[in-house]
Amino acid sequence: MIRVRNHIILIAISLISLSCIDQINLNLESGTTNLVVFGWITNETRPYEVKLSLSNAYSDQSGYPPIIGAEVYVTDQLANRYDFMEIPNTGRYLSDPSDFIGRPGDVYQLTIIHEEKTYLSALETMPSLTQVEDAFVNFIADPADFEIDAGDENFFISAFVLDDPNEDNYYRWKIFVNSELRNQPEELVLFDDRFTNGNKFKYDAGNVVFTESDIPYFQHMSLSKGAYDFYLNLKEQTSSSTLSPRIQPGIISGNMINENDPNELVLGYFGASEVITVEIVQ
Repeated sequence: MIRVRNHIILIAISLISLSCIDQINLNLESGTTNLVVFGWITNETRPYEVKLSLSNAYSDQSGYPPIIGAEVYVTDQLANRYDFMEIPNTGRYLSDPSDFIGRPGDVYQLTIIHEEKTYLSALETMPSLTQVEDAFVNFIADPADFEIDAGDENFFISAFVLDDPNEDNYYRWKIFVNSELRNQPEELVLFDDRFTNGNKFKYDAGNVVFTESDIPYFQHMSLSKGAYDFYLNLKEQTSSSTLSPRIQPGIISGNMINENDPNELVLGYFGASEVITVEIVQ
């Protein structure tokens, strides 16, 4: 079971490193491989990336082979098609920002055609994003120590979120410290408005800590319910202790299916987020 769990954790970490969920317990054979898809649409004026690879068996340490030569495109609710061009031999497919910029409220679907197989994502709506105010650096207080050591990593980001009372909202913060994304599994910052719907509330990203001299900022992102559940499952799977896990290890399936074989397990997620970059008042 530990060997199976290690295989799952490696897949999960690879997905986090880029940028309707059922948890399935599966005994993996040594030769089992699965398509891994990860792509995200935002409202930013930049190329969007879809990354395609194969998972490897838990006994295989050779890495994740890229899927090359695929046809990759995104369509919206008006049937507009946006093609993604491959960076040769990398498994990375990029959109053209002069042709395609995501818009909140629009609905997107990813299509991948490879080796006579067609893979489709679920329809993914880009949720509109509420605003944040008064972002600042907070600190973890030690009641036994009246002085804060500037060299200690006990500082974190706080901000006030203005929540929309008419929607169920799901959020992610991507936190950058000294321009580097803090992206370990335990540093995923996810929250919703289950108990704060329609209110202005303060959120503390206390799981991402840094020193007083570091320069942080963050991206405030909207998530669909499916995307939120996907990331939450990733965090729970990869943050559990390998000696005494809090949850049963399992495969984290996403929102992609093989149109030719709906029973095929496809890993990863295709999602859409409105994004706001927030500077910190030091």
